Amino acid sequence: MTALTESRYTRHREGTVTAHRLKGAAQVFKGGLVCADSTGFAVPGSDTAGQTFIGVAIEDADNSAGSDGDISVRVMARGVFSFARGGSITQADLGQPLYVVDDQTVAVVATVTNDIQAGRLEGFDGSDVWLRIDLH
Repeated sequence: MTALTESRYTRHREGTVTAHRLKGAAQVFKGGLVCADSTGFAVPGSDTAGQTFIGVAIEDADNSAGSDGDISVRVMARGVFSFARGGSITQADLGQPLYVVDDQTVAVVATVTNDIQAGRLEGFDGSDVWLRIDLH
């Protein structure tokens, strides 16, 4: 492909909400952390080797009876969300990275195994924390 020599229309989208094909036998719940597994399919967030955090589900998606990619789940990849606090997260951690524990819990790196970063600590929401996500 060569460089442009004239204007071109470029398809685009905002990118805050994206759709990802769901892993077979997986079920994602609205409001849950979502990861892509090592094969690139969306799965509920967990501290599992080979996963990459992709956002927060904005809808339920049940592919428990399907094959890889039969359905998609829409996720938000940007925003500030309230999640359960895993382990000890203190005021001193403000602005520090938070990592996926499961689909509703985040923690500081010392309490997880696989270091799947979900975002940064924005603040506290009672016993929960505010997680800032900005993947795009």
